[in-house]
Amino acid sequence: MSLSELNLSLFNDINAPANANEWLVNFAIFIANDTLYLMILVFAYFWLRGSNAVKQQIMKAFIFTSVAIILAEVISYFFYHPRPFVMHVGRTLIEHAPNASFPSTHMLIFSSIAFAYCFSPQRQLGVALMFLAWAVAWSRVYLGVHFPIDMIGAFFLAFIINAFGLGLWNKYQNIIMQWILQLHQMLFKAWINKGYIK
Repeated sequence: MSLSELNLSLFNDINAPANANEWLVNFAIFIANDTLYLMILVFAYFWLRGSNAVKQQIMKAFIFTSVAIILAEVISYFFYHPRPFVMHVGRTLIEHAPNASFPSTHMLIFSSIAFAYCFSPQRQLGVALMFLAWAVAWSRVYLGVHFPIDMIGAFFLAFIINAFGLGLWNKYQNIIMQWILQLHQMLFKAWINKGYIK
């Protein structure tokens, strides 16, 4: 069996069947669409209320994820792969633009953040975030907007960026955080003085 055949076979196994349970479909839609916004809100809260150590870990995850997204855009431009609904494959249960399918941006964001925490003292949080990343991966294949290979590609891209970027981060993190915290202090000085944020 070729890689393309395996990818299609796995997609057909995961993608929602015609008689899919309505509760499961709604759950998948929530995971696929809403968890990203919830995670942004959670990280924004911990950035504003967390210690400098918390901010440092959030900034590390943000930088690595940004690099991953840029590389993903380059990959999808030069190695375009259509989405399942463009190929008239499976069932599509949410709307999506017919842009490149590989690698999955959603999976890349979640797995990049998860690896950023896995490669840190907060490994337990990283493991929990990795479970969330794979839940997002399942949901987007289940709903018909991605193939399994899109998720696997995103997962390995996130791993490579975190693994190879860790040395650079450890070398320059103090310089980066000094500049970022100075900017943070300048932007939120009034609120910091009132104790609303840290």
